[in-house]
Amino acid sequence: MKLSDIKKRLESPFPAHVVTWKPGAMNKEKTRALMMPFVDARAVMDKLDAICPDNWSFDAAEVPGAKVPTVRGTLTVLGVSRTDFGEGDPSSDAGNSYKAACSDALKRCAVHFGIGRYLYDLPKQWVEWDEHKRQPRQVPALPDWARPDHERSAGGAHLCQAIEQLRHELPEDVDAQREVYKHLKAALGAIHPPRLEASGREAESEGDSVSPALTDPASGGVSKATKQRLAQHVTRRWNLDRASRLGFVTWLAEREEVLTSTQQLTEAEAQRVLARLTAPDSAALFTQWSGGARAVA
Repeated sequence: MKLSDIKKRLESPFPAHVVTWKPGAMNKEKTRALMMPFVDARAVMDKLDAICPDNWSFDAAEVPGAKVPTVRGTLTVLGVSRTDFGEGDPSSDAGNSYKAACSDALKRCAVHFGIGRYLYDLPKQWVEWDEHKRQPRQVPALPDWARPDHERSAGGAHLCQAIEQLRHELPEDVDAQREVYKHLKAALGAIHPPRLEASGREAESEGDSVSPALTDPASGGVSKATKQRLAQHVTRRWNLDRASRLGFVTWLAEREEVLTSTQQLTEAEAQRVLARLTAPDSAALFTQWSGGARAVA
């Protein structure tokens, strides 16, 4: 892996909830503030860990004689090093000031690799300032181009933030994690129940969301109308769960491998299955499958 291979990933925007704001300037009345975006050093470390966890390092050395606590930092990514300086807070004690200087140096070095550089391109934003609370009355919003791709859809940022929070709050015990997973899976199932058409039949027998192009018989797939008829005859008549439906349809289609979706059928196979389902001996076919062939499968 070379630095050029990961350049775009390094330059990609941080999640919106990682970007925080601080006042860079104020009006005389201290009622409006020019907000400056920034990320902390941990966000930079997290990005480097996610992209090249075993191929980066950071070293810092204190600059002697500086009026403000200052360090010279060197960030090395995939064998390429960049150097910059960071300053601490002169009002803090020596230990905390040195840590702040190291964090500042790491972020400045990271900018040389493109990490967070886009923050300098954000438009200046003056907002109403609450001097009593020492915070903006409204946090500035990031433009779409300054958000990751997956956050550029409605609600994306909130969803990503919730998932990130959940990741950090997962219990360490594996059995407890499995319990959380079961609850999440049940919740997702409740959000996406089988859809029924006005006629009372299941619209999509397997709950698949397949584009119309893939359901065109001319392309070799099963049509949506045929798929709905399969759902009507298999699901409504025998009240089978998804795995059993697919097993029964696989047997009727005389397929060797069990289907994972009825979309895998060709239109000709689906019509043959429907012909067998609507034949006078269809009940006997179901009995034959459930009594013997199902057990073998």
